[in-house]
Amino acid sequence: MFTTSSGETSGDIFSAISTSEPISLFSQKASTVSVPSGVTKNGAVQTNNFWGNLTLGDQTSYVYTHPYSLWYSTKSDYEGLAVSHQTASQRVYGETDEEGAASYFYAPAGNISLCLGSSDFDSNVSLKLANLKKMSIDVTVMSKSAGSFTATLVQGMGFVSAVYNDLIPEIHSGVGIKSVTGDTAPRSGTDKYKIVLNDGSTWVMYVTFSDNQSCKFALKDSNHIIGSNSINNCVIQVACGDDSAYDKAAGCYPTSVTLSASVSGSTATYAFEYATSGSSNNGTTIMYAMPHQSDSFTSTTSGAKTSATLDDTVHGVMTAYLSNKFEMSETLTTSIGKDPWSAISGFSSPSYSDSELSAIKAAAADEYNADVYSYTDLDSMYTSGKILDKYAYVLYVCHYVLKDSDKTSTLLASLKKAIERFSGNSQKYPLCYETNWGGICSTGGMSDGDTSIDYGNAFYNDHHFHYGYHIHAAALCALVDADLGGSWASSVKDWVNSLVRDVANPSSEDSHFPVFRNFDFYLGHSIAHGITVYADGKDEESSSEDYNFAYAMKIWASVINDTNMANRADLMLAISKRAMNVYFLYTQDNTVMPSKFIGNYCSGIWFENKIAHTTYFGTNIEYIHGIHMLPITPVSSLIRGPTFVKEEWENVLSSKIGNVTDGWKGILMLNVALYDPATSYNFFSGSDFSTNYLDNGMSKTWSLAYTAAVNN
Repeated sequence: MFTTSSGETSGDIFSAISTSEPISLFSQKASTVSVPSGVTKNGAVQTNNFWGNLTLGDQTSYVYTHPYSLWYSTKSDYEGLAVSHQTASQRVYGETDEEGAASYFYAPAGNISLCLGSSDFDSNVSLKLANLKKMSIDVTVMSKSAGSFTATLVQGMGFVSAVYNDLIPEIHSGVGIKSVTGDTAPRSGTDKYKIVLNDGSTWVMYVTFSDNQSCKFALKDSNHIIGSNSINNCVIQVACGDDSAYDKAAGCYPTSVTLSASVSGSTATYAFEYATSGSSNNGTTIMYAMPHQSDSFTSTTSGAKTSATLDDTVHGVMTAYLSNKFEMSETLTTSIGKDPWSAISGFSSPSYSDSELSAIKAAAADEYNADVYSYTDLDSMYTSGKILDKYAYVLYVCHYVLKDSDKTSTLLASLKKAIERFSGNSQKYPLCYETNWGGICSTGGMSDGDTSIDYGNAFYNDHHFHYGYHIHAAALCALVDADLGGSWASSVKDWVNSLVRDVANPSSEDSHFPVFRNFDFYLGHSIAHGITVYADGKDEESSSEDYNFAYAMKIWASVINDTNMANRADLMLAISKRAMNVYFLYTQDNTVMPSKFIGNYCSGIWFENKIAHTTYFGTNIEYIHGIHMLPITPVSSLIRGPTFVKEEWENVLSSKIGNVTDGWKGILMLNVALYDPATSYNFFSGSDFSTNYLDNGMSKTWSLAYTAAVNN
């Protein structure tokens, strides 16, 4: 079906789950969205990736490499690869919301700071894409009558670098050029120019020649710099700023990235290893790191820090490093498993008083005998997954907490039957293997291009949200079944593994799925948005359903005894904890995010170029905060630590909760258990509790069991 691409990951932790063809359970269908004709495919194609806009629509929307934004420009006289950088002072802020903070902020997009182009380009210019990898892509802009240039886009690249072949180079600026001057060459064979734009920004340009070529650049007019002649196999690099570190790296640029990792006990080391072309005075290229990366660098990388910094779109200030390797270390919380867990100081293991067990038993008596099969006969993988997982947690309580064999047996049979509708692919919208891009998708909306069905699952939206619930429900069901001497796990293993492969395939040896479709190791969290164009880049609305997938994968790994999968999940969770507590969840000592915005306490919808304190389904405060809470599980407290939860509750939510009377009330009150489990337990066990307060993915049984377990 697809041929194997070159390795993008390294280390046992990234061993392939499987390399076999997608299971025959899934019929094969092609999306109404095609991969563009100018793309060289070598395996499945990334759908939720930083360079995704280059493969969608007319291929001219923005790509955010951080700290730069880039796009394929077809504007007359500005054809080529446009580059933009915006400072923090240029951000646009929304009006003050009811939390007393800006309702959104974004970096203005579309201002052409510089554009790598050619006087040989005209309206017949064309685009080719090759080596489509998780962390890099090769972009070639071609003249119909002359040559082309190729630029490799890599997240964090300090230079935008293009190899010119048989073109007369021309550099454009939509902002306008105040001056261009030759500067001291950093090394033999590399010329340097300093470019000052009308917005006051300074850029540097390096031109590295081969075969004793030369080319002189001069101002053509206030928007264009022209080269004196055609060049071949020569590199032009531009960067914002004029730090001396750029001189040390000039001539060297990244061409691909290998993600490597290893785990020893509770310590994980992971790295981005940059393959480079060219040479430089320092022997390395220059790469920008996000704040959460700088905080976790090992000495291998931290010693390569420079004084060069640039503001990013939504991630604070990025710092440049003269290094071909970003190596980071994380501590893994390996103790988190299927049982309730808390980061609250003093918690060691779950415990229950007799009165708590009595309350839990009463709740379970009302919930264990549900018709799970009928309740999950829905047209949504997302909603059915939430409900399956709701009852999987009730099953956990019946078996492991109450040790009630009758209730366990009844609910286990009911839950198995319900899950088997999906593992047998007989739900209302069966899943298929989508062949254009390569992945497991809902057939709902696929044939007619309807992205509204099941939140756009057919178009690769939110797969980690949807499938995480199904994977975890199957995992708990399998654990209980095995505890009772069963082997049910073997009957669903290929189906569950297929869902894991779709979202988090760890190896390009498995060419049927892209490597880590959703989780972005550079950004530190997942991307939810699939194959439709967003000018503000990819997005994510729910941080909690993001890490819920990694948690589900970890529990499933315990079912199939896959240590590498468990280690990957723990690493993803550790990175998520670090990144999400900078970019998504804001304690008031956060110095990375804008001071005008952190009073919201949580992001709302994160985009690569904007953060909007809202949701796609409404502007109620309980929606905005609650979508970053649900579901509350044993892993929630790892990410949503007690300090943050207390601040958010006391400063925002406590004054709003009295007006919430639906399922969001239960979500917000179960979240309280992450810092004050006694108050949370009293809410769910109180005489005035109403089942109206339970979200469709929540049970009173689990809510009581979790709050009681961690209240010790």
